[in-house]
Amino acid sequence: MPLPMAEETELQGFEVKREGDVVTVTVTVPREAVRRMEERLLQEISREVMIPGFRPGKAPRHLVLSRYGEREFEEELRDLLIREWLGKTLDRASLEPVTTPKVGEVEFQRGESLSFTATFEVLPELEIPDELDLRLEEPPPAEVTEEELKRVLEEVRRQAAVLEPKGAPAEAGDVVRIAQGERMWEAEIDPSRPLGKQLVGAESGTSVVLKDEEGHAEEFQVVGVYRLLIPEEDEAAASLGEESWEALVEKVRAQLLAQKEAERRHNFRLAALDALADWLKLEPPPGLLKQATEEEMEALRIKPELRGEVEGAVRRRLRREILAQRIAEQKGLLPTREELREEAEKAGVEPDRMWGRLIFRRAADWIIDNAKGGGE
Repeated sequence: MPLPMAEETELQGFEVKREGDVVTVTVTVPREAVRRMEERLLQEISREVMIPGFRPGKAPRHLVLSRYGEREFEEELRDLLIREWLGKTLDRASLEPVTTPKVGEVEFQRGESLSFTATFEVLPELEIPDELDLRLEEPPPAEVTEEELKRVLEEVRRQAAVLEPKGAPAEAGDVVRIAQGERMWEAEIDPSRPLGKQLVGAESGTSVVLKDEEGHAEEFQVVGVYRLLIPEEDEAAASLGEESWEALVEKVRAQLLAQKEAERRHNFRLAALDALADWLKLEPPPGLLKQATEEEMEALRIKPELRGEVEGAVRRRLRREILAQRIAEQKGLLPTREELREEAEKAGVEPDRMWGRLIFRRAADWIIDNAKGGGE
């Protein structure tokens, strides 16, 4: 059961205090548990520490601790007890930290007692009303312009192109194959791009030194230079299994329209979640935002000067995730195992990757259906 804000609740063996999204638990470990863990740890160490003249696990306690280190033993014992009893406390109090708990105020007496505090953040509690005083403007239906269709069809023809070896230096529009050891790449020469500009004039059988955007240079072997022979329209259609160019055009048009409609619906769902988050004045816990931003920057190796942009993107993502989860919980939208399995099979992904997608779609559609001016 969620703990009310600013309410302090005493439970057996621990005390929980919540202020906003910050929770502090004070845990008192029973003396019997301290002694049991001490004996268990001592037995494990006795089997690992070799004492001359004694079989593993049979050496006297004081010799084992002398060899292992009294201080090291106490520190390991304390840490084991804290991990075990923090986990038990979180389970008993039905608490789910979204930041790493920070342990403090540890009072430990070996063989007698242990108490400590742990502070962490949890997701904010939200009450989602059944009727939303929220107006959403649905974007117009998706359309495919002739210019968009033309660009995609040109790319389709290029994908059906044939490479013809060329006994001359590479020019704009040619394809160059380069290798480094057993690895090989193909690059179509576009002089407006840094890589393409460096490959102009490359000849088969020679080597080139290419530089990346940061100025790092590496040598590659030019395996071949090729002309790109783009097929006629009907040839391109036939190579893709279509009866005619016109049939291919209509197929591509329908695919483009479906993609744009899916993108339109996705963006409408994002806008719905953002609008309700604004209306509810929902903000992610500060510690969670900081932690998630740092993880994102480290994973993607983003430069420090871009932290503001990353934090803004992470903030939007966290607000949507928190809100979608709360809506799904309160409005009976959580998927069953069977629904999750079926949707995952349709999408060709693992069920655990489908959970978030389903929650997002169902929660956003619930907002759209219950907001003023919403729904389809």
